[in-house]
Amino acid sequence: MSRNRRGRRESRRCVFKMNIAEEIFKKANPAAVAVFHDGGETTYAELDKKSAALAARLRPLIERLPCPRVGLLCVDGVDYIAHALGILRAGGCFVPIAPELSFPERERLIEEVHLDVLVKHTPSDGLLLEVPSHPSPPPDWIKPLAKIRPAFIRFTSGTTGDSKGIVLSHETLLERIKAANEGLGISPSDRILWVLPMSHHFAVSIMLYLWHGAGIVFPQSNLPGDILEASKRTRATIIYAAPFHYEMLAGCQSGSGIAWRLAIATTAALAPATACKISEIFGIFPSQALGIIEVGLPCLNFPSPENQPASIGRPQPPFEAKLKENQLFLRGPGCLDAYLSPWRLRAEILDGDGWFATGDIAEIDAGGYITLLGRTSTAISIGGMKFFPEEVEAILNTHPAIQLSRVLARRHPDFGMVPVAEVVITNAAEPPPRLELLKLCRAALSAYKVPVEIRFVDEIPLTPTGKIKRP
Repeated sequence: MSRNRRGRRESRRCVFKMNIAEEIFKKANPAAVAVFHDGGETTYAELDKKSAALAARLRPLIERLPCPRVGLLCVDGVDYIAHALGILRAGGCFVPIAPELSFPERERLIEEVHLDVLVKHTPSDGLLLEVPSHPSPPPDWIKPLAKIRPAFIRFTSGTTGDSKGIVLSHETLLERIKAANEGLGISPSDRILWVLPMSHHFAVSIMLYLWHGAGIVFPQSNLPGDILEASKRTRATIIYAAPFHYEMLAGCQSGSGIAWRLAIATTAALAPATACKISEIFGIFPSQALGIIEVGLPCLNFPSPENQPASIGRPQPPFEAKLKENQLFLRGPGCLDAYLSPWRLRAEILDGDGWFATGDIAEIDAGGYITLLGRTSTAISIGGMKFFPEEVEAILNTHPAIQLSRVLARRHPDFGMVPVAEVVITNAAEPPPRLELLKLCRAALSAYKVPVEIRFVDEIPLTPTGKIKRP
């Protein structure tokens, strides 16, 4: 901190030793296509120009702030990528804000991260820069956060329990990109078909593709016909998708014209029957991968995923895996720098030997192949997005007619999983209308968290300590 002539304290913005967004454009071929979208193309030179324009607008707002946190609220596409890179180039820490968040969820996130600026891009209003007001004083973690030189903060359902803000520095982000690519082998000749939500999947995917000069392909929609059309038109070489995308693609009649060299399945387990069907249609067997925001992409079932279809494969070359009381522990480059709230540095998160507890129950066979058997936490994954049932239960339990609730995941042929709620009501003779309970959830939660069904039950099983028992 320094003082100006009037004695006011001023903050100096973080000076990055290495800015990963700037390095991307230094490495890239300006004429190469970075993004295929809406039937058009954006080259690396054009992406450079778009991101630099935002950086120029943003820099005067944040240049005197200590490690400014800049949120991005934008639909998926080329603008999202350009704005994310622009935030980084301006010296900001990129904080993705998922468009599907309800207004209360968005406001809680803005306050918890104590955002300095919110970048919004909508079709009606274009690009807007807003400076949020905060009722609470700046958090104590801002000063230690500045020492990390953060590039990225994402709040997640987490792999280990409560929702946490994962902090990654520019250097850590680069470490995990390099580590992940030892198995993926992304090069400038690759074109990656992208169908996952970017606010949930960016740090070890989109940034990795850009770092290696590849092209990112956005289909018109996530429907099978549009996915196949975009894949044929751009000659996509890789598809990176969730199980429910593959389940939809498994209904296609023909894979003619598709030339994927790699099909990655992530976010949840892919049914072996679905994988076999994809192989029959498209001539490639999907490789399951384990992506963890705290760690990166430590495991990939490649090559020969058909030999162990239910496995997430072996640890990629830079990583190690072990079991402790049946829980999977991982160690390798690119682990998170800190949890934001409550503040915890990497040294406090990993054990004394640098191992990260994933929260996954697993088994490792003699060949080193890992198969996930379950979770030590309760997170539910739907179409590549995760949440905790407890946050839905907390909303349901605010209704005066509800005594207790439990939210479970149910298999769905298209989405993989969907949430279902069980509720115990205080007066069985006067149950609340189910529509009323659904409206309560819709007002406070993202659409994908709202139960598709509400069941009235006499009781909800509890553990001996009084906690809700979950399957």
